[in-house]
Amino acid sequence: MRKRTLLKRGLLIIFIVSTLSIRLAPPESASVLEDQAIVTGAPTQVFLDVPLLNQMDYPILYNGCEVTSLTMILQYNNVDVSKSDVAAWLPSVPIIDENGLRGNPNDAFVGDITGYNSGFSVYHGPIAVLAANFVSSDRIKDITGSPFEAVIAALNQGYPVWTITSTSYAPVADMEVWQTPTGEVSISYSEHSVVVVGYDDNYFYVNDPYGQKNQAVEKSAFIASWEQFGSQAIYIQ
Repeated sequence: MRKRTLLKRGLLIIFIVSTLSIRLAPPESASVLEDQAIVTGAPTQVFLDVPLLNQMDYPILYNGCEVTSLTMILQYNNVDVSKSDVAAWLPSVPIIDENGLRGNPNDAFVGDITGYNSGFSVYHGPIAVLAANFVSSDRIKDITGSPFEAVIAALNQGYPVWTITSTSYAPVADMEVWQTPTGEVSISYSEHSVVVVGYDDNYFYVNDPYGQKNQAVEKSAFIASWEQFGSQAIYIQ
């Protein structure tokens, strides 16, 4: 009789411990729920009040969308500087050199930024170097080549982002390859630079140096265009 009682007690203890283990163990979906909480806690919209500058305002920088966009970010960071001040520090290379090779926007601005003579553009590398003339280099974050989520992350932290896109904020059909003294480079005459200043459920918002503040742009088209031009992006921390 005593053995049966001990057996029953033992089985009861095992049952209780097993029940507690089940209740205390985290569900298999815990990590999923945590991830959902992180996503749910992210901002659904961001709007940064970045000053608008127009590249066509006097003194005109007809080809200076990249410099004008950089100047907007610098002014947002309380750097007292004009687009012309910034442009003065930017080196340039000829559109076509003595050997018939095109200039490379990865090396410097190609041509004349003012538009008095022929000019084209400049890409992220020289822009990042240019920014270091006005803020500490460790504050300049060149996230070129990263997924667009890196741009969103910067916006969430309060940093507007310099980018390269097209004048239509959508992919273009006129991409071509130039032979330059430092290698091949893909270019388009529709290339443009804007500052991404925010987003909501439906749109990204950009400051366009043609004179449009908080311009709404369609998300998927903008990302596709940005990727077509090499996912170029810079912000100042």
